[in-house]
Amino acid sequence: MSAPAIDIVTSALDRLAGEGPLGLACSGGGDSLALLLIANRWARQSGRALHILTVDHCLRPESAGEARFVAETAARLGWPCDILRWDQARGGGGLQARARRARHRLLASAARRLRLTAIMLAHTRDDQAETVCMRLAAGGSWRSAAAMGERVPSPAWPEGREVMLVRPCLAVSRADLRASLEADGAAWIEDPSNQDTHYARIRMRQTFAQLDDRGFDTGRFAALATDLRAVLDAERLAAWQAARTCLRLHPWGAIDLAPENWSRLPTVLRLTLLEAAVMAVSGQPASPSRARLIPLDEAIRAGRPASGCGVLVRPGARVWMIRDGGAVSGRVDREPPSPWIEEEAGTAVFDGRFVIDGRARELEWHLLGDTYEGLADRAILDAVPGSARSGLLVGRAAGEVVVIAGLGNPVSAEGDVAVRGATEVRSLIEHRFCRRLLSHGAARWFAETERA
Repeated sequence: MSAPAIDIVTSALDRLAGEGPLGLACSGGGDSLALLLIANRWARQSGRALHILTVDHCLRPESAGEARFVAETAARLGWPCDILRWDQARGGGGLQARARRARHRLLASAARRLRLTAIMLAHTRDDQAETVCMRLAAGGSWRSAAAMGERVPSPAWPEGREVMLVRPCLAVSRADLRASLEADGAAWIEDPSNQDTHYARIRMRQTFAQLDDRGFDTGRFAALATDLRAVLDAERLAAWQAARTCLRLHPWGAIDLAPENWSRLPTVLRLTLLEAAVMAVSGQPASPSRARLIPLDEAIRAGRPASGCGVLVRPGARVWMIRDGGAVSGRVDREPPSPWIEEEAGTAVFDGRFVIDGRARELEWHLLGDTYEGLADRAILDAVPGSARSGLLVGRAAGEVVVIAGLGNPVSAEGDVAVRGATEVRSLIEHRFCRRLLSHGAARWFAETERA
């Protein structure tokens, strides 16, 4: 392999890899195969363990053989490899976006199962530049042009809640990686979709080739993404620091705001905080657009109720943001998707907000409802505003509420405290909120004495 490509990627791995065993996503294409060979040498020298992951999207007859090629290459290098299949593949519009979401879910689930600390991806400087232009062409803001970071949380939620993505090739061109493979005599797979102009990325790639031929350095777009990523990280850090002045997180699934302090914040920080708050309270995997957040911000500052993005805003001395129960249990005109995601070893996540495992999985889990059925003593609800109570997640045994997620165990009808399952229900609200704003740091909320 050529020394420049090896040195640049190896240096990035030293800086980004962190601790523990690493996953490496490899399709068998030139970029990911080059990363595999470089990472193999780096891991041998640094005493690190690798686990190779390859996704068979089942979109072409050749895909199974390509996955086997990756597994055989990994075995030849002495590393284990898992083939992950996307069995729900189908044609139609938005295929690449759907495949990308499925790929991230599969990779994140495998990483959790294998206890990998991070997954390496082989995105190059060219991929970064193309992504910037595609997002801007689609009407994106400068935040979307920040594009891909070198070390960021997995976008899959809740599957990727503990998983980091590492991109050590962002400073290397696609041509440099291919040249390094050729110098090494290595063969790779050419995906025919990389020539299919039905896809926007391929059309952008052809446009870039024309610009390069005319003397325009398209690598400038990748450099722009790097600069904007630093600005985005600074904006999110400033928002996180401002959070202590105006909001509190509640493990049962809500956030309350001090409206006066909230209104004093600059608009950009309010919307950044609101984005993280909505994602935490709703448990949804994707961030809402700023256009959808603005009406919620206006309602908070005006002291009026509102709904949107899967949450409800309820005004008062402190403004409450709670989960929209209708989005979980369904509405008259439509049934909701299942709120459950089953994970390994009997663990499940409810609505992207609560992890339930151990004996607690044996309980019957539903929203509390308007009648509080099975709740013998309602004193445990005193800290919860009335508008939020019916949407609380509860576990019942023989019809009796024995666990309220984020609140603990209510008193039974006989006056005893039921202890079953309380420690086996974990709220994700703080983790989700902090991880959205602190991509490079520990996902931890402020100490109790520092809260608003």
